[in-house]
Amino acid sequence: MRIFLPLMFAVVVILLFGLTEIALLRFLNRTWWNNKYIRTAAWSLPLFGTAMVLLWGLGEYYTRNWLAYPSATLTAMTFILEVCLMLSLPLSGIFHFVYRGIDWFAARRKTKKPQLPDQNRRVFLKAAAAGLPIVTVTMGVSGLTRAFAGVNVYTKTIVVDDLPPDLEGLKILHLSDMHLRHYVTLDDLAEVICDASRFAPDLVLVTGDIADDLRLLPGALSTIENLNPPLGIFASLGNHEYFHGISSVRRIFDRSPIPLLVNQGVRVAIGPCLLFIGGIDDPRFLWGEDNTFFRQTVDRTLSDFRGEDFLILMSHRPNVFDYASEAGIDLTLAGHTHGGQIGFANHSLLDVLWPHQYIWGHYRRGQSHLYTSSGVGHWFPFRLGCPPEAPIIQLRGR
Repeated sequence: MRIFLPLMFAVVVILLFGLTEIALLRFLNRTWWNNKYIRTAAWSLPLFGTAMVLLWGLGEYYTRNWLAYPSATLTAMTFILEVCLMLSLPLSGIFHFVYRGIDWFAARRKTKKPQLPDQNRRVFLKAAAAGLPIVTVTMGVSGLTRAFAGVNVYTKTIVVDDLPPDLEGLKILHLSDMHLRHYVTLDDLAEVICDASRFAPDLVLVTGDIADDLRLLPGALSTIENLNPPLGIFASLGNHEYFHGISSVRRIFDRSPIPLLVNQGVRVAIGPCLLFIGGIDDPRFLWGEDNTFFRQTVDRTLSDFRGEDFLILMSHRPNVFDYASEAGIDLTLAGHTHGGQIGFANHSLLDVLWPHQYIWGHYRRGQSHLYTSSGVGHWFPFRLGCPPEAPIIQLRGR
Protein backbone atom coordinates (compact mmCIF):
# COMPACT_ATOMS: atom_id res chain seq x y z
CA MET A 1 0.00 0.00 0.00
CA ARG A 2 2.87 2.42 0.74
CA ILE A 3 4.08 1.90 -2.84
CA PHE A 4 0.68 1.69 -4.54
CA LEU A 5 -0.88 4.97 -3.40
CA PRO A 6 2.05 7.29 -4.31
CA LEU A 7 2.36 5.62 -7.71
CA MET A 8 -1.35 6.00 -8.41
CA PHE A 9 -1.10 9.65 -7.40
CA ALA A 10 1.87 10.10 -9.75
CA VAL A 11 -0.08 8.57 -12.66
CA VAL A 12 -3.07 10.84 -12.04
CA VAL A 13 -0.91 13.96 -11.81
CA ILE A 14 1.09 13.17 -14.95
CA LEU A 15 -2.04 12.38 -16.98
CA LEU A 16 -3.85 15.47 -15.67
CA PHE A 17 -0.94 17.78 -16.40
CA GLY A 18 -0.40 16.13 -19.78
CA LEU A 19 -4.03 16.63 -20.83
CA THR A 20 -3.85 20.24 -19.66
CA GLU A 21 -0.74 20.77 -21.77
CA ILE A 22 -2.53 19.26 -24.80
CA ALA A 23 -5.51 21.56 -24.25
CA LEU A 24 -3.25 24.61 -24.01
CA LEU A 25 -1.59 23.67 -27.27
CA ARG A 26 -4.83 22.89 -29.09
CA PHE A 27 -6.84 25.95 -28.08
CA LEU A 28 -4.22 28.63 -27.43
CA ASN A 29 -1.42 27.65 -29.78
CA ARG A 30 -3.16 26.26 -32.85
CA THR A 31 -0.27 27.06 -35.16
CA TRP A 32 1.90 24.61 -33.25
CA TRP A 33 -0.92 22.11 -32.79
CA ASN A 34 -1.28 21.81 -36.56
CA ASN A 35 2.29 20.51 -36.73
CA LYS A 36 2.00 16.71 -36.58
CA TYR A 37 5.37 16.29 -34.86
CA ILE A 38 4.46 18.66 -32.03
CA ARG A 39 1.02 17.04 -31.76
CA THR A 40 2.58 13.57 -31.53
CA ALA A 41 5.07 14.75 -28.89
CA ALA A 42 2.26 16.33 -26.86
CA TRP A 43 0.32 13.06 -26.72
CA SER A 44 3.46 11.00 -26.13
CA LEU A 45 4.68 12.93 -23.06
CA PRO A 46 1.95 11.87 -20.57
CA LEU A 47 1.91 8.32 -22.00
CA PHE A 48 5.67 8.07 -21.60
CA GLY A 49 5.43 9.41 -18.04
CA THR A 50 2.74 6.88 -17.14
CA ALA A 51 4.85 4.04 -18.50
CA MET A 52 7.82 5.24 -16.42
CA VAL A 53 5.66 5.33 -13.28
CA LEU A 54 4.60 1.73 -13.88
CA LEU A 55 8.20 0.62 -14.41
CA TRP A 56 9.19 2.55 -11.29
CA GLY A 57 6.52 0.67 -9.34
CA LEU A 58 7.74 -2.68 -10.63
CA GLY A 59 11.29 -1.80 -9.68
CA GLU A 60 10.21 -0.83 -6.18
CA TYR A 61 8.02 -3.88 -5.70
CA TYR A 62 10.68 -6.34 -6.78
CA THR A 63 13.52 -4.23 -5.24
CA ARG A 64 15.30 -3.85 -8.59
CA ASN A 65 17.19 -0.57 -8.28
CA TRP A 66 18.50 -0.86 -11.84
CA LEU A 67 14.88 -0.47 -12.95
CA ALA A 68 13.47 1.78 -10.22
CA TYR A 69 16.20 4.42 -10.30
CA PRO A 70 16.13 5.38 -14.02
CA SER A 71 12.34 5.07 -14.13
CA ALA A 72 11.93 7.39 -11.16
CA THR A 73 14.32 9.89 -12.74
CA LEU A 74 12.48 9.82 -16.07
CA THR A 75 9.16 10.19 -14.24
CA ALA A 76 10.50 13.31 -12.55
CA MET A 77 11.76 14.62 -15.90
CA THR A 78 8.32 14.11 -17.46
CA PHE A 79 6.63 15.95 -14.61
CA ILE A 80 9.10 18.86 -14.82
CA LEU A 81 8.59 19.20 -18.58
CA GLU A 82 4.81 19.20 -18.13
CA VAL A 83 4.97 21.89 -15.46
CA CYS A 84 7.29 24.02 -17.60
CA LEU A 85 4.93 23.76 -20.57
CA MET A 86 1.89 24.53 -18.42
CA LEU A 87 3.58 27.72 -17.23
CA SER A 88 4.75 28.89 -20.65
CA LEU A 89 2.01 27.82 -23.08
CA PRO A 90 -0.64 30.29 -21.82
CA LEU A 91 1.82 33.16 -22.33
CA SER A 92 2.80 31.82 -25.74
CA GLY A 93 -0.91 31.66 -26.55
CA ILE A 94 -1.20 35.39 -25.82
CA PHE A 95 1.58 36.14 -28.29
CA HIS A 96 -0.11 33.91 -30.87
CA PHE A 97 -3.41 35.71 -30.27
CA VAL A 98 -1.78 39.12 -30.75
CA TYR A 99 0.02 37.87 -33.85
CA ARG A 100 -3.22 36.61 -35.43
CA GLY A 101 -5.03 39.79 -34.41
CA ILE A 102 -2.47 42.00 -36.14
CA ASP A 103 -2.76 39.93 -39.31
CA TRP A 104 -6.54 40.10 -39.17
CA PHE A 105 -6.64 43.89 -38.75
CA ALA A 106 -4.06 44.33 -41.49
CA ALA A 107 -6.14 42.21 -43.87
CA ARG A 108 -9.31 44.12 -43.01
CA ARG A 109 -7.76 47.52 -43.47
CA LYS A 110 -9.07 49.15 -46.62
CA THR A 111 -6.47 51.21 -48.38
CA LYS A 112 -5.71 52.01 -52.00
CA LYS A 113 -2.65 49.86 -51.72
CA PRO A 114 -2.85 46.81 -49.50
CA GLN A 115 -0.56 47.19 -46.50
CA LEU A 116 1.41 44.17 -45.43
CA PRO A 117 1.94 43.55 -41.72
CA ASP A 118 5.21 44.78 -40.29
CA GLN A 119 7.57 41.84 -40.85
CA ASN A 120 9.78 42.80 -37.90
CA ARG A 121 6.78 42.72 -35.60
CA ARG A 122 5.75 39.33 -36.97
CA VAL A 123 9.22 37.93 -36.37
CA PHE A 124 9.30 39.33 -32.83
CA LEU A 125 5.93 37.82 -31.88
CA LYS A 126 6.86 34.45 -33.36
CA ALA A 127 10.18 34.45 -31.53
CA ALA A 128 8.55 35.48 -28.22
CA ALA A 129 5.91 32.75 -28.50
CA ALA A 130 8.55 30.08 -29.19
CA GLY A 131 11.10 31.47 -26.74
CA LEU A 132 8.95 31.14 -23.61
CA PRO A 133 8.59 27.33 -23.73
CA ILE A 134 12.25 26.97 -24.69
CA VAL A 135 13.39 29.08 -21.71
CA THR A 136 11.15 27.32 -19.17
CA VAL A 137 12.04 23.84 -20.42
CA THR A 138 15.73 24.74 -20.35
CA MET A 139 15.39 25.92 -16.76
CA GLY A 140 13.53 22.74 -15.87
CA VAL A 141 16.21 20.51 -17.34
CA SER A 142 18.89 22.61 -15.63
CA GLY A 143 17.15 22.18 -12.29
CA LEU A 144 16.99 18.42 -12.83
CA THR A 145 20.68 18.10 -13.67
CA ARG A 146 21.74 20.31 -10.77
CA ALA A 147 19.90 18.01 -8.37
CA PHE A 148 22.63 15.47 -9.08
CA ALA A 149 25.49 17.90 -8.47
CA GLY A 150 27.68 17.67 -5.39
CA VAL A 151 26.57 18.72 -1.92
CA ASN A 152 27.82 22.13 -0.76
CA VAL A 153 29.83 21.66 2.45
CA TYR A 154 30.87 25.05 3.80
CA THR A 155 31.19 27.18 6.93
CA LYS A 156 28.20 29.30 7.92
CA THR A 157 29.09 31.78 10.66
CA ILE A 158 26.36 32.82 13.09
CA VAL A 159 27.15 35.73 15.38
CA VAL A 160 25.57 35.34 18.83
CA ASP A 161 25.26 38.08 21.41
CA ASP A 162 26.85 37.24 24.76
CA LEU A 163 28.19 33.91 23.53
CA PRO A 164 30.02 32.06 26.34
CA PRO A 165 33.78 32.28 25.68
CA ASP A 166 34.13 28.48 25.70
CA LEU A 167 31.74 28.28 22.72
CA GLU A 168 33.69 30.76 20.60
CA GLY A 169 34.38 29.11 17.24
CA LEU A 170 32.28 26.00 18.01
CA LYS A 171 31.68 24.10 14.75
CA ILE A 172 28.45 22.14 14.28
CA LEU A 173 27.94 19.97 11.22
CA HIS A 174 24.24 20.16 10.38
CA LEU A 175 22.93 17.19 8.38
CA SER A 176 19.31 17.12 7.30
CA ASP A 177 17.02 15.54 4.72
CA MET A 178 19.42 13.05 3.19
CA HIS A 179 16.53 10.93 1.84
CA LEU A 180 18.86 8.06 1.06
CA ARG A 181 17.45 5.93 -1.69
CA HIS A 182 17.66 6.61 -5.41
CA TYR A 183 18.98 10.12 -5.76
CA VAL A 184 21.34 10.15 -2.77
CA THR A 185 23.27 6.97 -1.95
CA LEU A 186 25.56 5.86 0.84
CA ASP A 187 28.51 6.66 -1.41
CA ASP A 188 27.20 10.22 -1.77
CA LEU A 189 26.87 10.49 2.01
CA ALA A 190 30.39 9.15 2.48
CA GLU A 191 31.65 11.90 0.17
CA VAL A 192 29.81 14.53 2.23
CA ILE A 193 31.31 13.16 5.44
CA CYS A 194 34.77 13.16 3.87
CA ASP A 195 34.36 16.80 2.85
CA ALA A 196 33.03 17.73 6.29
CA SER A 197 35.94 16.01 8.06
CA ARG A 198 38.29 18.62 6.62
CA PHE A 199 36.52 21.23 8.75
CA ALA A 200 36.99 19.12 11.93
CA PRO A 201 33.49 19.74 13.34
CA ASP A 202 33.13 19.64 17.12
CA LEU A 203 29.55 18.38 17.04
CA VAL A 204 27.23 16.72 14.52
CA LEU A 205 23.45 17.23 14.62
CA VAL A 206 21.07 15.36 12.30
CA THR A 207 17.56 16.76 11.92
CA GLY A 208 15.58 13.94 10.35
CA ASP A 209 14.57 12.36 7.03
CA ILE A 210 17.75 10.32 6.87
CA ALA A 211 16.78 7.33 4.72
CA ASP A 212 13.72 6.62 2.60
CA ASP A 213 15.03 3.07 2.27
CA LEU A 214 15.45 1.90 5.85
CA ARG A 215 17.89 -0.78 4.71
CA LEU A 216 20.33 2.11 4.23
CA LEU A 217 19.79 3.65 7.66
CA PRO A 218 22.31 1.47 9.58
CA GLY A 219 24.97 2.22 6.97
CA ALA A 220 24.14 5.92 7.12
CA LEU A 221 24.54 6.06 10.88
CA SER A 222 27.78 4.11 10.66
CA THR A 223 29.09 6.50 7.98
CA ILE A 224 28.24 9.57 10.05
CA GLU A 225 29.76 7.95 13.13
CA ASN A 226 33.12 7.83 11.33
CA LEU A 227 33.49 11.56 11.92
CA ASN A 228 33.86 10.88 15.65
CA PRO A 229 33.48 14.54 16.69
CA PRO A 230 34.68 15.33 20.24
CA LEU A 231 31.25 16.49 21.45
CA GLY A 232 29.29 13.64 19.88
CA ILE A 233 26.54 13.04 17.32
CA PHE A 234 22.82 13.45 18.01
CA ALA A 235 19.72 13.02 15.86
CA SER A 236 16.06 13.96 15.85
CA LEU A 237 13.07 12.62 13.92
CA GLY A 238 11.56 13.80 10.65
CA ASN A 239 8.25 12.98 9.02
CA HIS A 240 9.82 10.39 6.69
CA GLU A 241 10.96 8.33 9.69
CA TYR A 242 7.26 7.93 10.43
CA PHE A 243 6.31 7.35 6.80
CA HIS A 244 8.72 4.43 6.46
CA GLY A 245 8.18 2.81 9.86
CA ILE A 246 9.00 4.50 13.15
CA SER A 247 9.32 1.20 15.03
CA SER A 248 12.01 -0.01 12.67
CA VAL A 249 13.77 3.35 12.85
CA ARG A 250 13.87 3.22 16.65
CA ARG A 251 15.24 -0.33 16.64
CA ILE A 252 18.02 0.70 14.26
CA PHE A 253 18.93 3.68 16.43
CA ASP A 254 18.88 1.46 19.52
CA ARG A 255 21.67 -0.61 17.95
CA SER A 256 23.61 2.52 17.03
CA PRO A 257 25.82 4.64 19.30
CA ILE A 258 24.08 7.78 17.96
CA PRO A 259 21.35 8.93 20.39
CA LEU A 260 17.91 9.68 18.93
CA LEU A 261 16.43 12.56 20.93
CA VAL A 262 12.64 12.59 20.97
CA ASN A 263 11.25 15.29 23.26
CA GLN A 264 14.34 15.07 25.40
CA GLY A 265 17.73 16.69 25.80
CA VAL A 266 21.29 15.99 26.85
CA ARG A 267 23.99 18.08 28.47
CA VAL A 268 27.43 18.41 26.97
CA ALA A 269 30.27 20.00 28.89
CA ILE A 270 32.70 22.30 27.07
CA GLY A 271 35.18 23.31 29.71
CA PRO A 272 33.17 24.97 32.50
CA CYS A 273 30.35 25.73 29.99
CA LEU A 274 27.30 23.47 29.77
CA LEU A 275 25.60 23.02 26.41
CA PHE A 276 22.02 21.69 26.35
CA ILE A 277 21.01 19.87 23.14
CA GLY A 278 17.33 19.04 22.71
CA GLY A 279 15.47 17.17 19.99
CA ILE A 280 11.71 17.38 19.46
CA ASP A 281 9.27 14.97 17.87
CA ASP A 282 7.73 15.55 14.45
CA PRO A 283 4.00 16.06 13.86
CA ARG A 284 4.23 13.33 11.19
CA PHE A 285 1.83 14.83 8.68
CA LEU A 286 3.08 16.66 5.63
CA TRP A 287 1.55 19.96 6.64
CA GLY A 288 1.61 19.31 10.38
CA GLU A 289 2.45 22.79 11.64
CA ASP A 290 0.14 23.16 14.61
CA ASN A 291 1.63 25.63 17.10
CA THR A 292 0.03 23.70 19.95
CA PHE A 293 2.06 20.66 18.98
CA PHE A 294 5.29 22.64 18.88
CA ARG A 295 4.60 24.24 22.26
CA GLN A 296 3.97 20.86 23.86
CA THR A 297 7.00 19.16 22.35
CA VAL A 298 9.36 22.03 23.12
CA ASP A 299 8.10 22.25 26.71
CA ARG A 300 8.61 18.51 27.17
CA THR A 301 12.09 18.72 25.67
CA LEU A 302 13.02 21.57 28.00
CA SER A 303 11.59 19.92 31.12
CA ASP A 304 15.14 18.88 32.12
CA PHE A 305 16.68 22.24 31.23
CA ARG A 306 18.24 23.84 34.29
CA GLY A 307 19.56 27.10 32.93
CA GLU A 308 22.62 25.79 31.08
CA ASP A 309 24.85 28.29 29.33
CA PHE A 310 23.65 27.65 25.78
CA LEU A 311 20.64 25.86 24.34
CA ILE A 312 20.42 24.18 20.91
CA LEU A 313 17.17 22.71 19.62
CA MET A 314 16.89 20.15 16.81
CA SER A 315 13.57 20.30 14.97
CA HIS A 316 12.87 18.80 11.58
CA ARG A 317 10.47 21.64 10.81
CA PRO A 318 11.48 25.29 11.01
CA ASN A 319 8.00 26.47 12.02
CA VAL A 320 8.92 25.70 15.61
CA PHE A 321 11.02 28.88 15.60
CA ASP A 322 8.12 31.14 16.54
CA TYR A 323 7.77 29.39 19.89
CA ALA A 324 11.45 28.47 20.21
CA SER A 325 12.34 32.17 20.19
CA GLU A 326 9.71 32.83 22.87
CA ALA A 327 11.16 30.00 24.95
CA GLY A 328 14.61 31.59 24.84
CA ILE A 329 16.30 28.90 22.75
CA ASP A 330 19.62 30.23 21.51
CA LEU A 331 19.96 28.21 18.30
CA THR A 332 17.44 26.09 16.41
CA LEU A 333 18.50 23.81 13.55
CA ALA A 334 15.87 22.58 11.10
CA GLY A 335 15.28 21.22 7.61
CA HIS A 336 12.20 19.71 5.93
CA THR A 337 11.64 22.46 3.34
CA HIS A 338 14.58 21.63 1.03
CA GLY A 339 14.77 25.39 0.63
CA GLY A 340 11.79 25.16 -1.69
CA GLN A 341 14.39 23.75 -4.15
CA ILE A 342 14.26 27.05 -6.05
CA GLY A 343 16.42 29.94 -4.91
CA PHE A 344 18.31 33.05 -5.85
CA ALA A 345 21.27 34.72 -4.11
CA ASN A 346 21.22 32.16 -1.26
CA HIS A 347 17.56 32.75 -0.46
CA SER A 348 14.51 30.70 -1.35
CA LEU A 349 12.25 32.29 -3.96
CA LEU A 350 9.34 31.03 -1.87
CA ASP A 351 10.33 33.50 0.86
CA VAL A 352 8.57 36.11 -1.26
CA LEU A 353 5.27 34.23 -0.87
CA TRP A 354 5.77 32.94 2.68
CA PRO A 355 8.28 35.20 4.44
CA HIS A 356 7.48 33.77 7.87
CA GLN A 357 7.88 30.09 6.98
CA TYR A 358 11.69 30.16 7.43
CA ILE A 359 12.25 28.18 4.23
CA TRP A 360 16.03 28.43 3.82
CA GLY A 361 18.91 30.11 5.56
CA HIS A 362 19.64 32.07 8.71
CA TYR A 363 16.83 33.81 10.60
CA ARG A 364 16.84 35.77 13.83
CA ARG A 365 14.18 36.82 16.31
CA GLY A 366 15.45 38.76 19.29
CA GLN A 367 18.35 36.80 20.74
CA SER A 368 17.29 33.52 19.10
CA HIS A 369 18.74 32.16 15.87
CA LEU A 370 17.49 29.58 13.35
CA TYR A 371 19.24 27.91 10.48
CA THR A 372 17.05 26.01 8.02
CA SER A 373 19.12 23.73 5.79
CA SER A 374 18.17 23.12 2.17
CA GLY A 375 19.10 19.50 2.88
CA VAL A 376 21.70 17.01 1.70
CA GLY A 377 19.20 15.25 -0.53
CA HIS A 378 15.64 15.27 -1.84
CA TRP A 379 12.88 12.86 -2.77
CA PHE A 380 12.18 14.86 -5.96
CA PRO A 381 15.27 15.61 -8.08
CA PHE A 382 15.03 19.32 -8.86
CA ARG A 383 17.37 22.09 -7.68
CA LEU A 384 17.49 25.52 -9.27
CA GLY A 385 19.58 28.10 -7.45
CA CYS A 386 19.20 26.10 -4.24
CA PRO A 387 21.97 23.48 -4.06
CA PRO A 388 22.03 20.58 -1.59
CA GLU A 389 24.06 21.50 1.46
CA ALA A 390 25.67 20.30 4.68
CA PRO A 391 26.62 23.53 6.47
CA ILE A 392 29.17 23.77 9.24
CA ILE A 393 27.53 26.20 11.65
CA GLN A 394 30.29 28.13 13.41
CA LEU A 395 29.41 30.24 16.46
CA ARG A 396 31.04 33.59 16.97
CA GLY A 397 30.49 36.07 19.77
CA ARG A 398 29.74 39.72 19.23
